[in-house]
Amino acid sequence: MLPSPDSLQIILLVTSILFLLLSFKRSVYGVIAYFIILNAKLGDMYPALGAIRFELIAAAIVLTTIFISGRGITAALPAASTLNKPLWILFIVAMLSIPVAISPAVSWENGGYFLLKLVLFYVMLVGSVKTKEDIHKLIWAFVLMAAWTAYEPVFNYVRGEVREHVYGAVAFGRFGAAVGHVALSNTLNQALPITLFWAMSEKAKQKRYLLLACVLLMVVGVVLSKSRGGFLGLIMAFCGLACMSQKKGKSILIGMVVLLVLVGVAGQGYFEHMSTMQDGITGGRSMNDRYMGLMNGIVMMLRRPLLGVGIGCYAEARSQYFGYYFYSHNLYGELLGELGLASAAWFFWIYVVYRKAGVLQRRLRGDPVTVRYANLLRGVQLGLLLRLFIGNFTHSAFIWFWFFNAGLVVALEYVMKKDENTNRALRTVH
Repeated sequence: MLPSPDSLQIILLVTSILFLLLSFKRSVYGVIAYFIILNAKLGDMYPALGAIRFELIAAAIVLTTIFISGRGITAALPAASTLNKPLWILFIVAMLSIPVAISPAVSWENGGYFLLKLVLFYVMLVGSVKTKEDIHKLIWAFVLMAAWTAYEPVFNYVRGEVREHVYGAVAFGRFGAAVGHVALSNTLNQALPITLFWAMSEKAKQKRYLLLACVLLMVVGVVLSKSRGGFLGLIMAFCGLACMSQKKGKSILIGMVVLLVLVGVAGQGYFEHMSTMQDGITGGRSMNDRYMGLMNGIVMMLRRPLLGVGIGCYAEARSQYFGYYFYSHNLYGELLGELGLASAAWFFWIYVVYRKAGVLQRRLRGDPVTVRYANLLRGVQLGLLLRLFIGNFTHSAFIWFWFFNAGLVVALEYVMKKDENTNRALRTVH
């Protein structure tokens, strides 16, 4: 008998508190604690925590431990990494859009405040990592958090706790970044690339099987969500795995196993629903909303070209300009509408992260000792491409995923440089 998700919720709270205490010994534990709080939104799960501003308290503790740990917040300054400068440019651009937004109050509440939290999360991440073991801990936190996100909706779906849509019963998330069925599928899809590539690099059998079990759980969660964008995301994730992996035979085998599970879990009705995508924007309101999200965003940019309607103000602007309040459901419409031409700063930042991951990957490729980190960087690159692709079906410019991946690349770059300097010093001595 599997444990109820309700009984597992307390684990997140206990783990986050425990890791906050451990952060005084090793600051990366504090980052993991804040990651759990940020991802699961414990303040929503436990209203009493929200009332005492638990997330703010946790952030203050983590930043304090990082500040006193040595490397500290200087790791996030522009001089520390070429990836830091474009992030701070984006941050400044976004914050400048707030006072000139169509509603500065809405812009701060729905955009600026959340961006500030994400940038602080990035500072925490890059400032806490000092060793490869720290990176390992972050990856496992990332994977296990995604598995927890998948577990509750899958468990509830099996026992009949579902949400009814026009195309039938769907699995849905109740808390955190995966509330609803579309957000659930997107959250699980974005975790697949890193999990898959990390599993292929794991030498310990038990850990590798655990990672693959997490992959299957995530795939089942995406399927049961019955999200059409999620289905396309799955296809891209496994096609990308086959194309980018050095072990193509193993990749194809994993894909075949997942496909068999997909067919077994989904059933005929699922594929009939997925086939409606061929109708395009005429296939129903859901598809049309994605298209109109882009078109409305372009109109907003044309009306306010320099800084857009203001970060976080897309729905408000839609209400004023087009007569109905609704989010963009489209990453590109969201960015163009909210930041106008200045949204180029966001795209440049993601491009620099992707390019740096490729540069580091090529440096690691020939060394059998570091091949797992080259694979990790492939997972980062595929994750970015996957999220950009499903951005056609969802608004996702300012979510923790982009900041986690960027911080991971910066952290790995730092560890690589430190190891190279150590090896160089040893060669000089001998």
